[in-house]
Amino acid sequence: MHALIAIGAVVTIGISLIGWMSLSEIARRDRAQAEMAARNLITSLGSDISRNIELFDLSLQAVAEGLQNPEVQGVSAELRQLVLFDRSTTAKNIGSLLVLDPDGNVVVESRSLTPRDTNYARRPYFQFHREHPKAGLHISAPYATKRGEYVLAISRRIDAEDGVFGGVVVGMLKLSYFHDLFRHVTVGDGDALMLMNTDGIALMRSPFNASLVGVDISQTTVTQAMLSEPAGVFEAQAGIDGIQRFYVHQTVPGLPLKISYGTAINRIYAGWRQEAWRIGALVASLCCINLALLIGLTRSLRRRDEAEEQLQRLATTDALTGLYNRRHFDQTIAREWNRARRVSVPVSVLMIDADHFKAFNDTFGHQMGDDVLAALGDCIASVTQRSSDCSARYGGEEFAVILPGVGADETLCVAEAIRSKIGALRELQQGRPDRLPTVSIGAATLVPQAGLTPRDLIKAADAALYAAKEAGRDRVMVAAIPRDLPREKPVEKLAA
Repeated sequence: MHALIAIGAVVTIGISLIGWMSLSEIARRDRAQAEMAARNLITSLGSDISRNIELFDLSLQAVAEGLQNPEVQGVSAELRQLVLFDRSTTAKNIGSLLVLDPDGNVVVESRSLTPRDTNYARRPYFQFHREHPKAGLHISAPYATKRGEYVLAISRRIDAEDGVFGGVVVGMLKLSYFHDLFRHVTVGDGDALMLMNTDGIALMRSPFNASLVGVDISQTTVTQAMLSEPAGVFEAQAGIDGIQRFYVHQTVPGLPLKISYGTAINRIYAGWRQEAWRIGALVASLCCINLALLIGLTRSLRRRDEAEEQLQRLATTDALTGLYNRRHFDQTIAREWNRARRVSVPVSVLMIDADHFKAFNDTFGHQMGDDVLAALGDCIASVTQRSSDCSARYGGEEFAVILPGVGADETLCVAEAIRSKIGALRELQQGRPDRLPTVSIGAATLVPQAGLTPRDLIKAADAALYAAKEAGRDRVMVAAIPRDLPREKPVEKLAA
């Protein structure tokens, strides 16, 4: 039965493990799909941004190279405008391209033949190029123009013929370009698409949040994780709105910009939760069915074991007295004899017979005789209570007791205790004509050895019983063991 329970437990654990593995695989699949979708999106957007800023940079380089051409400097202002500035500089998200001299004054402007009278020497991008001769393309932090538009200043250094600082060519890219780009992207519920520079300044977000444009978010946990590596994935709670998201991020190719897409964890695992309910219900059902079958089978086996135990008890028990029967007595004495022989300990037997039982039976009837035998059996059983003791109905009104590991003196004490128990019951029946009869008991003790059998021990006890009968009944007689046979060795008594 224990093996059956173990098998049932293994089956239940196996079913649960299969369910858990299935759910884990679904979760892994959903996460991988979310990562792939986000990566494809930001790669596409990053390529678009990189390509457009590269075209913008080519326009800046063309202006810087054209200004170093003496022939361009010698033509009229109208022709110089056509040569220096192509039509791409008139796009709606691009402001005027300005050429600044070494002092920061505007000397050429893409959208006007007459340059504005403004000095930009204090602008960060101008100071950057003046202090960094080897710098290439520079993208400034976002800032607001007088019209309230947020722009990025994209600039390049102009070197004079001798390599000294010759000024800056700069163009303004409106952040509305990124807004228009992101507006065409369908962002999932709870998701976030973000563009920032590598200093952690937010440039654009979808869903759009005007209050974030130009804000330094470099100290947030999410931003620090993104700025710590060129590209990667991680899960974190957004500091902006508190939503737990799975972020995929990368650097825009060739530019100091970072683009990321955060997918809401709840949205990623929405399908997984539905599958979890379905698979969980299936696993629970299978486990319940397995448990029900296990319980049913266990009960069936228990009933079978109880039936077998009852049959075994019936096969070894005397129905009238409740003591063991003759068959069990014979099996037990053979087993105990062999065991005692191996360890050289004594085995004792009591043969007990009801005195004048035939006359009692003839006088009061078989029913009363059966009651007497049952009462005698109870008295014997109440005295011989060790687990190794074997009390049996030997036949008719005769009983037998096996006392393994018990010496002659202790055997005599047990026999007297049985006789006293019966005598005490007789005292309670004083004056009754159907009073319990007395018993005669024969006791014998032997240490098994070669040449002896259990029959020798039973024969000796039986002889002692007849001696007790001849001596007047209601007494205990101990068998006389021949001198050449060992009675017992001093050994530790077997535990009851």
